[in-house]
Amino acid sequence: MTQPLSSRRHTANALGALSLVVADRMNTAVEAVAGLGPSAPAALVAMHEFLDGGSVTQLSSALGLTHSGTVRLVDRLAAAGLAERVGAPDGRAVSVVLTARGRHTAERILRTRERSLESVLSALSSDEADHLAAALDTMLTALTRVRAEERSARTDDRPRPWLCRLCDFAACGRGEGDCPVHNEATS
Repeated sequence: MTQPLSSRRHTANALGALSLVVADRMNTAVEAVAGLGPSAPAALVAMHEFLDGGSVTQLSSALGLTHSGTVRLVDRLAAAGLAERVGAPDGRAVSVVLTARGRHTAERILRTRERSLESVLSALSSDEADHLAAALDTMLTALTRVRAEERSARTDDRPRPWLCRLCDFAACGRGEGDCPVHNEATS
């Protein structure tokens, strides 16, 4: 194999190519489970993992969608029997909650996501996977910091979806304090 002129440039290019392939494969797989478009899997998983009973506004923020786009998404989820709107305790707002079918679908999405990502990692040895995990944690910490700075600067009104909108919280170790995104966001 020929050594590239710039190892860092090569690494950046390879990361970009890999990111697209991994995202495309994962999104195709999880979208097939939900069958309701590209935002539905993230909405179902977000509600399953941390936002069940949240408002449309909270879901909109997590997904990086406009309010009207999120309302339409919730309409589709409700029509499919995956979520329902319920009155909030204060009577002034509406919460969105998963139905039993929605919770089951979110769990299927998480399992499908895991299989898709595991298939990508299958080319690595255990040691290589451990080194990659450490590098990814470092990168996620840095990206979380940058996103927080961008949010506080608010140079535009473009919605910025949450990094954890499709995450498996058990896999990231959030409950044990091991999630680099949560740790940086709350530091």
